[in-house]
Amino acid sequence: MQSSACLIIKLHFGRKERQSFHTGHPIKQRRATLAQNLPEDSARPHIRIMHHGADPADLLPTGSALTEDDLALPPGRWLLERSTGILSMRALMRDLCHLLVAQGMPLQRASCFIRTLHPQANGRSVIWRKTMRDPEELMVLHGIEETESFKTSPLPVIFNGAGAIRRRLTDPTVPLDYPVLMDLKQQGATDYVAMPLKFSDGEINFVTWTTDTEHGFTTEQLSILDSLLPVLALRIEILERQKLTEELLQVYLGHDTGRRVLNGAIRRGSTETIRAAILYADVRGFTAASDALPGPEIISLLNDYFEVMSQSIEERGGEILKFIGDGLLAIFPLGPDSAEKDADSALKAAIEAQTLLRGRNAIRKKHGKPVIEHALGLHVGDVSYGNIGSPTRLDFTVIGPAVNLASRLQGLAKELGHPIVASDLIARMVKLPVKPLGRHPIRGLRNPVEIFAPYGVETVTA
Repeated sequence: MQSSACLIIKLHFGRKERQSFHTGHPIKQRRATLAQNLPEDSARPHIRIMHHGADPADLLPTGSALTEDDLALPPGRWLLERSTGILSMRALMRDLCHLLVAQGMPLQRASCFIRTLHPQANGRSVIWRKTMRDPEELMVLHGIEETESFKTSPLPVIFNGAGAIRRRLTDPTVPLDYPVLMDLKQQGATDYVAMPLKFSDGEINFVTWTTDTEHGFTTEQLSILDSLLPVLALRIEILERQKLTEELLQVYLGHDTGRRVLNGAIRRGSTETIRAAILYADVRGFTAASDALPGPEIISLLNDYFEVMSQSIEERGGEILKFIGDGLLAIFPLGPDSAEKDADSALKAAIEAQTLLRGRNAIRKKHGKPVIEHALGLHVGDVSYGNIGSPTRLDFTVIGPAVNLASRLQGLAKELGHPIVASDLIARMVKLPVKPLGRHPIRGLRNPVEIFAPYGVETVTA
C-alpha cells in the first residue's frame, strides 16, 4: 500500500474514504478589463498581472466585507448567506481565507484557477498568501497549455478527473513530482492539497491549499476544506459568469456600449443624442489585396491593422463601435467641459495610429508581407447613439449626418492620398497644428467642404 502522504483523496475526508494515487501523464486541455494593457511577468510570459496584491497593516484588508459576526459563522454558511455582496473572485477568496485563518485553519497560501471564455485568456488565477493578505490576481493567456510549466503542474491531473492531490512536503518518502512543490517547500510549506471545483455544466476548475504548520493539515481540517467545495464552486461560478458576460459584451460591443446593454439599454429604437468626434477608417487597396492574397494572409493583415487602430483609439479614450469589412467606426464622446480636449484626443489617436502602423509595416516587410496603408476621416457632431435593427437582430451604434460626413471624408482621404483628413469643425477645436487642403465637393452635400490634415503625416503616393 502507498504512503498516506501520497494519496489522491476521494473527497470524503469525513468518512476517510481514499483511493490510490494515479500516476497518469498530464493531458492537453481545451482552451478556455485586455491583456496587452496589463503588466507582463517576465518570468511567466503567458501571465498578465491584473492585481499585484498587498499586505495591509490592518487585521482585515481594505474593502473586506467580513464583520465580527461573520467570523463566528461556519465557512460554508458564510459562503451561502453572507458573501452574496462580494462581486469578484479575488475578494471572495480574500475574505474566505481570512475567515478560515480566524477560525484556526493554518493556511500559508491558497490559490484558485478558473477557466474562462475570452479571446485572449485561458483562465484567471487568484493567489492568497498569509504574507500578502490582499490576493494577487493573474490573467492566464491562451497557449499556456502548451508550455512545460503547465504540463508538469497538477492542473492537467485535476482537469483529467482526479479527486484531489495531496503531498506532505516534510515526508522524505513523498515525491516532489511537480515543480511547484519544490518552490513551496523552499517557502516553508509542509503540506499541499489540490482539489477540483466542479461547475454546474461539468467544467472542472481548481483550488489549492497550503500550510506551513509542523505536522501539516489534520484530517478534520481537510474535511472542512473538502466540505466547502460545492458551495465555493457555486459562488465562484456565479461571479465568473457575471464577469464573463461583462467581458464578452465589452469585447464584442466596446466598453461603454457593453455597459449600456448590460444596464438595460436593449430596446429597439431606444437612443440618445450625444456629441462626439467620429473616426472612420478603411484599408487602402483592400479589394485588390483580397483578390491577390490567400485567406489566412488577409485575416492576418486585418488583425494587424485592427490591433494598431484599437490600441491608439482606446488609449485616447475612444470606443470602436464596429468593424466594417476592412474598416472601422469609432467615437470619442465630447464632455460638456472637455469638448476641445476630447476632439484633440481623437486627432492624436489618428496620428498615433499612423505611427504604430509604420512600425507594424516595418515588421511586415521584414517577413515578406505587404504593407498596410489606410485612409481616415474625422468629424464632430451630434449623433443618435443606441439600438437600431430588426426585432430579432439589433446593432448598438451611432447614426446621423455627422457619421455620414466622417465616412465621406474617409473616402476623400483615399482620393487625395492623405492618410488623415479632418473637417473644419475638428480643425477649429483641436490644439494640434493642422494645414488646410482646400474646399472639396462631398457626394450628397450641396456645398463643398473645407478639409484639413495634420502636419507631419506623410501622404500616400501609390
